[in-house]
Formats: sequence, structure tokens, C-alpha cells
Amino acid sequence: MSLTALMKAAKKGDLEGVKRSIGELGKKDEYGETALMEAAWMGHANCIPLLEKEIGMQNNIGWTALMWAALNGHADCVRLLLSEVGKRTTKEWFESPPGMTALMIATHQNHPEVVQLLLPYEQGMKDSEGHTAQWYVENGDSDENFSQVRELLKNEGIECIVQLNHGTSNQERVNKLTTGNTFLSRDLSLSRSALDKTKREPPHSNQDVFLLKQQVQKTTGKASKGHKMNKSLQKVSIQRAQETGKHPTEARKETSSLKDQLTKNSDDLTYSHIYPKTPQECLTDSEDRFVSSPAREDSSLISSAIQGDLNTLRRHLDQAGQKDSSGMTALMHAASRGQTEVVRLLRPLEARLQDGRGWTALMHAVRGGHEECIGLLLLERDLKDGEGRTAEDVANGLPDGKKKITPLLRRKVQLPDLPDELSSFQLTGRLGRGAFGTVFSAWSEEHGNCALKVVEYEEMERTIVDSLRREMGTIPSLEHSHVLRYHRVHDDPDNGTAYLVMDWCSGTLLDEVRGRGERGEPFRDEEVWRCLREMASGLAYLHERGLVHRDLKPGNIFLAPNGRLVLADFGLVRDAARSRQMSTVVGTELYMAPELYDPEPQYSFPVDVWALGVIGYEMCTGRLPFPGKIAISKEEPPAIEGRGELGPLISRMLSKNPKDRPTAQAVLEEAEWYG
Repeated sequence: MSLTALMKAAKKGDLEGVKRSIGELGKKDEYGETALMEAAWMGHANCIPLLEKEIGMQNNIGWTALMWAALNGHADCVRLLLSEVGKRTTKEWFESPPGMTALMIATHQNHPEVVQLLLPYEQGMKDSEGHTAQWYVENGDSDENFSQVRELLKNEGIECIVQLNHGTSNQERVNKLTTGNTFLSRDLSLSRSALDKTKREPPHSNQDVFLLKQQVQKTTGKASKGHKMNKSLQKVSIQRAQETGKHPTEARKETSSLKDQLTKNSDDLTYSHIYPKTPQECLTDSEDRFVSSPAREDSSLISSAIQGDLNTLRRHLDQAGQKDSSGMTALMHAASRGQTEVVRLLRPLEARLQDGRGWTALMHAVRGGHEECIGLLLLERDLKDGEGRTAEDVANGLPDGKKKITPLLRRKVQLPDLPDELSSFQLTGRLGRGAFGTVFSAWSEEHGNCALKVVEYEEMERTIVDSLRREMGTIPSLEHSHVLRYHRVHDDPDNGTAYLVMDWCSGTLLDEVRGRGERGEPFRDEEVWRCLREMASGLAYLHERGLVHRDLKPGNIFLAPNGRLVLADFGLVRDAARSRQMSTVVGTELYMAPELYDPEPQYSFPVDVWALGVIGYEMCTGRLPFPGKIAISKEEPPAIEGRGELGPLISRMLSKNPKDRPTAQAVLEEAEWYG
């Protein structure tokens, strides 16, 4: 299908033409491009509000309108398309790997204003080759000055991975588990419909398929990999609309490849269908659970690890430590198959266990030659099997093992020495580095599996150190079912290092929001009510103690192992009385209340309620209520439709006047009534 009249009008920025052809909304051309993508690519922000129904759509290789806007540095369009953050490209394109985000594209193209807009939402995300946005700075056009972008990304954080507490008894864990820990997915009929639709997908034009091929040929062999990718991206943004011919045989080959990908996507939909759970599988404790995508009825932790199914795997973390008939754990199966991300998730829960013959997960990874998994499991290299062999002995017995694997096993593992006060904790791995510290997995007899954050603050700015010490002074006294629990904090001023030991959760609300967006699955009303209830409960507790969170957003809301939402990241928490006099604005732009943009920002409890309203709006509609700070201050968000009493409640929470917003306690009571 060629360009429609709507696409042509959007590409030109012809607002009247867009209005005349609005009935063509949702249509795609041969490349999967929509009218919204055309407008974003050309920078016509005036057309985007009319085309918002196409938000979230992706072309044949996974690009969104936000990505096209980021490519060309159209910050005004990016602000209107922030609800598409978190999406990734699905195919390799020129020199760019699959899994790229809009932030990576903006970084590579050296658009600092766009990078600044996208950083709070996509920082730490990785492409299919494991690169974050920082990598794209170093592999951009060497002729350009990336100093501004490099400065913005120097502390690029990662989402904190928090873990399952392994210290309770089996009976206690059974009492606390819920199998309703994942969101309900589409039913089988929807999956079959998707499959049928895929089979009916029309073939691509010979001419248009050749266009991409010709552009690839024009952009290869120019310079280094990063330089070639940069030039390719620029060329396609200029030449994309040109047409040419293609040899029929080559066209059929390209079209067949695209159809294969569509069929695979449809098969994945069918495979992900689940069946109703039995009453015994739906046991819950007195706490209502945050529901996530349900697992297949026949799934388990081990089977999910074998298949590399991370979504289902997270639902069965309560089975960590269980073994099959040969004594192998889920971690061992994943390591033997090179399932790197599964190993990363399970390592803190099942590290240093051994199977029936004494083999560890590391030994299984060594036998399979899976180098990334080996690097993640080096803390097992001192263990011996039933015959007294170490992982290095296993490697030396393999062809080329002594040459390829043994050097990996001899690498030094950089783990910090813990002070005597924390000697009961054993570090089991490195989870990653955030903006202000490194997070490790740890274990102790008393607390089981934990996350231990180490912050070296000696050379940090004074304001950051003050924030850290405020966090350490506040959190030990917080004890609530919907507030992240910290087991221990320790400050070592002589070495300029702080240590924070906290519960280990299985993910964040941001993970769920992104997952829903990628799958195109809306939150059900009861799920939104449940989330509002649990978040409001935690906020009401903080407010009762005179504390304002000040940076409430999906990335700071963790998902506990038993399904509860817990508020986290207390570095910005302040006493309400002191906060009112603050002149420094903190928080994440699109979740900040309008009064925080005043010349003299006023921090008080209503700013948290506003942020909670933004999250609720996002869960109801799949997008943020405001594109930027001007809209936050002056405009009303589009009405929430078809959501019953959720709409009026969230509307009150987003009142411009702080006095018109309900309190967190009032939100909690209303959510308890309707939810």
C-alpha cells in the first residue's frame, strides 16, 4: 500500500489536509509507516494531536513515531510522544542492532535536548547486544562534539533489581505466595485472530522493498561501524520517500523474510495463551496482590528457565531452590543453555547450589561454552564436584577449553570488602550500577536474599551526600507493607562509603507499564484500583509521619515477591515543613505538580497525590496526561473515558490547585470502596 492522503498531508504539515483525511487513521504503508510517523519524522508537531490514535504503533522493523522524532532532533514532537517511551526496534537495520530505543537514537544523532527529555524514562535500557545509550555516544559521528550528551549520560542509571527473600520457612512462604501475580493476557481467540490476520497480510511491493536494499548498499563501507550507522540513519531520513525498481526474485525473498517474522510473532501470541488457574493455585494471603501476566498452567520455574521465558519465570520465583530428578536447579538449566538474562535473574536466588553429582551452575555454563553466563557465575569457581573437580578442571577437559574458557575463570571479581558491622552478609554477585551507587546481591542467615547498595560518596557533590544521609536517617524507622523495607544501613565516613541493605523485589511498576505497552494490553479497572490503593496506602503512611516523597514515578515503585507494590527510592524524601521553604526543584518532569514550576516551588503532600494521579492516568490510558511543563501548568488532560469512577478520582488528583486535590488517605479510602 502506498502513501495515503492522510500520510501525505501529515508529511507536509498540512493541518487542513489531515483533518479532511482523518478517516484513514491507523493505516500503514509498505514499510508499516503511519501518518503519525510521517509527521514526527518531518517535525510537524501541529499534526500530532490529531493523529494521537496512532500512538504506540510500530513499523515493520519496530520503529515508532517517537523514534523518528528523536532521529531528527524534533524535541517539540518528542514531548508530545513521550507515551511511546520504552519501545524498542525489533530488527537489525543498516548497522543498528535490534532493541534500540528512542534515547539511543537521539544519543547517536547528538541531540542533547531530546536526550534530556528521554533520559528519565529509558535510561539503563539495553539493545540486543547489551549496549546502553552511553555506548552510542562513543560510536557516533566522530566529527561531532558530543560533550553535552556525554555529560547528560555520565550517570546513566539502571532500574534497581530487587530480590526474593529466601530466609522464611517453606510454610511461611506458602502462606505468603500468590499465583495471581501476573496480569491477565488476551484469551486464545484473540491470539487466533492475530494469527489469521498475519496470514492475510498482503505482500510488499517489489519497488518499495528494493528501496531499503538500495539505501543499505549506499551506506556500507564508509567508515567504522558507528560512523556507518550514523550516516545510514541520516540518509534514510532524506531518501525514504524515493521509489525505484527491484528484481522479482529478490523481492520475493525479502517479502518471504518479512512474512516469516509476522508468522513468528503470531505464533508467540498463540504460545503465550494461558488457561484458568485452579482454586488451589490461586491462594492469596490477607494482602491483595498486584496482578501481572499469568503463567501457563503447565509452567514451573525450571521449565520457564529452560524456555528462557522471563515473564513466566518471574511468576515462579517462589520455587527457587527446587531441583529436578537429577538435582539440577532452574539456574543450572539456564546456564547450560546460555540463557544469560535468566541466569542474571536467578543467580542471587540459586547461586552456589550443586546437583546430584556436585556440579554447579558455573560448571554447566563451562561445559556449554557460554561465556556471558560464566562471567556471571564466577563466585562459584571455588566449589568442587563429587570427584573433587573445580570449574577450571571441567574447562581444561574440553577441546580448546584451556585456551578459551580457563582465562575467563581466572578473571578477578570486583566485590567490595564489607565492614565488620555487615560481616553476616555474603555478597553473591553484582547486579549493576545506578546513578549513585552499585547494587549487589547478598545473603545472610537472618534476612535471606537481599539487595545491598554500596555508595562511595567521598567525591560526590555536597547535595548528593546530604540526600544520601537523609535517606539513611529516614528509612530505618519506616515499617509498612507498602514501603520498601531496609534491614540495615551503615555509614563509614573514614572511607567515604555508605551501605544500605534492603529487601529484594522482583521488578518495578515501570517494568509492568512498559510490558503492557509492548504487548498492547490495557490494565483492567480492578488492577488500577488495586495499584492506587496500595500506592496511596504507602503515601498515607509517609504523610502521617510528616514526610513528602517528592519523586513518585513507576520506576520508584517496586514489585515485592508476594505481588505487593512498595514505594522506594527515599533519597528525595523530606520533612514537609522543611520542604515548603525549598528553592531547588527535584523530581521527574512529567510527574511533577504545577506548583513546582512556580518561581517559588511549594513542596507539600499534594505534590505526591498529583504524581499518583499521573501514574493512575497512565495506567488507564496507556499514555501520560501532559506532554510537558507548559501543559502541566496551563492545560487540562484529555478526559479518561470508559473507566467508571476512576476518571473522576484521577481528575481530582490532577487539579491545578493543590487545595482541590484529595489527600492520600482519601484516595486510599475511595480505592478501598471501589476496588
